Amino acid sequence: MTMCNRKLAQTVEAGAIIFDLDGTLVDSVSDMTAEINKILVERELEPLLVKTTSKFLGDGMRSFAKRAFNLRGMNDLKDVLNTFVSRYRSSAHSLTTPYEGVKETLSALRERGWRISVCTNKDESIATAILKETGLLKYMDVVCGGDTVSFQKPDPRHLHAVVARADYGKLHKIMIGDNKNDFEAARGYEMSFAFANWGYGSLVDDNEAVILRRFIDILDFVDLPS
Repeated sequence: MTMCNRKLAQTVEAGAIIFDLDGTLVDSVSDMTAEINKILVERELEPLLVKTTSKFLGDGMRSFAKRAFNLRGMNDLKDVLNTFVSRYRSSAHSLTTPYEGVKETLSALRERGWRISVCTNKDESIATAILKETGLLKYMDVVCGGDTVSFQKPDPRHLHAVVARADYGKLHKIMIGDNKNDFEAARGYEMSFAFANWGYGSLVDDNEAVILRRFIDILDFVDLPS
């Protein structure tokens, strides 16, 4: 299903859009890979390419790092995972940038009364810092990271936590993300979903998701002029 033939099933008043972070709002894999590679080089192991590590995103930072280190034969990971998270947290995230059209689209949505939040499996403090550094935090009502809830995507209870924190209960809600975890969480919640095709992930085969080709296509999806 593509943007050219699918919008919301019915016209709705401005509601709430809950975004994934990595691969949806921002391209962050280069920074994460850089921190992985520093550790690999320190251990005289071959660095990884971004096209390889981008496949490991979607389940949180520690899962990302574990998959990367396992690929280079590293199995005793307790200390090295903590090192990765600590270094990544304190880094400048200088390679992380919003995707094309993100700021303009978020601004247009806000002007039309849409509420916006982030639901990410990334640690909340790091996600919040990245949103601030990239100029996106001002558009957000809530940032709900995977380390501040008991259940992370694909568990729909992660979305329930966002809805509760942001008081979205009575609003029409849409989830937008680039990973099958986002789709499964939205399906479990029975929330409208659109797939960010510019990101890192993929969808499950039995999906009925709208596929967004560009970020600005969100405006067409919610039936606003782009």
